[in-house]
Amino acid sequence: MNVLKRLVKAPLFAFSFFVLLVLKLIQPITKFQLCVVGFHRYVHLALEPEIFLAEQEILKATGASRRRVITIWSLGPIVKQSNRFLASKWKEELLVLPSWFVGSLQRVGKFIPFLKLEEPKLSITGSMNSLDKTASHVSFTANEIEEGKKGLVKIGINPDKPYVCLIVRDGGHYESKGEIESAGYEVLNFDINNFSGVAEALIESGFQVIRMGSGSERPFTSKPEGVIDYALSNNRTEFLDVFIAATCEFAVSTQTGPDAVCMLFRRPVLYVDVTSYSQFFFGSKLATWSPARLYKNGKILNLSEIVNSEIAWFKDPNLFSKNGISQQKSSGNELKELVHSYIRMRGREDGKALSTQLMVSRGFGERGRLQFGEVTACLAPDAERILGDWVMK
Repeated sequence: MNVLKRLVKAPLFAFSFFVLLVLKLIQPITKFQLCVVGFHRYVHLALEPEIFLAEQEILKATGASRRRVITIWSLGPIVKQSNRFLASKWKEELLVLPSWFVGSLQRVGKFIPFLKLEEPKLSITGSMNSLDKTASHVSFTANEIEEGKKGLVKIGINPDKPYVCLIVRDGGHYESKGEIESAGYEVLNFDINNFSGVAEALIESGFQVIRMGSGSERPFTSKPEGVIDYALSNNRTEFLDVFIAATCEFAVSTQTGPDAVCMLFRRPVLYVDVTSYSQFFFGSKLATWSPARLYKNGKILNLSEIVNSEIAWFKDPNLFSKNGISQQKSSGNELKELVHSYIRMRGREDGKALSTQLMVSRGFGERGRLQFGEVTACLAPDAERILGDWVMK
């Protein structure tokens, strides 16, 4: 097998060398670059290409980018893509080459640095507030819209009435793959049954509720009547995963997968119990948020203390416990109140929301500006009343 691989790699290496040599010769006229998407993660597949295209659109509109640039994309092996339908939609918008060929170009570039193509750093947030300034670069065809409506009817949703996505992360996804998450992930995982009040608040406000997921989540045993547990439905498809998130009225989420598709299609999201600040969408008005309670040495940390410390930049969830940080999630009643207030105040800005944006922006400083751009995400309405005055301190 190793001999066969070498026989295949040798001519591929030679061909890739020739391609890179040609591209190098025409660089003065046209610049070529490689973009390799984090295809195995739903969030990255949804937003890395979108943020890139949106920022390019902004630069082009301002005249900041005049040189002709051709970007070659890799969306990874089809079998490993987190959502193959979404990948197929990106292929309609991008110059996508097979991952094995892009990988070969990278290997040659690593071996011969002179020929290496630039690889722009991809982001799920960006620093230009591009989700607020541009329209989605992905859209559905008329046939896809019709197929989506039929899919909604099949799962028990009236496509002519508003529906809301309920997106709650648990450890089921990795358990289903035989993988074990470290203990630190408990700060990111939730019990769906603590969200029955949220579902009630949505239904009371006239919305249909769709619990989203990949099929490996724990059952929503306490769901109110009328809630569709789509995550565990036999009618779940990768196409419908995208269509529902793209066409919902808004979503209530705990920072996981499908909410990135909402952002891609410019659907608003209420994020509850935000703990991972470094991976949050602070640079978009689409995101409304409420923070989780974080404690150190038995004392609750106020928002100002968090955003002015390294805690806000923890990416590895294990860093919380390693640094003596514990978390208390919101109660079911608090979550319900937050959703009621969000529905009542949706689309409005108040002085407290603006002052919180300023507090976060000052705390993050230049590091935050480079990661998120201007802080435009709003604190959830009534968060201080519901969760405690620590929120605004």
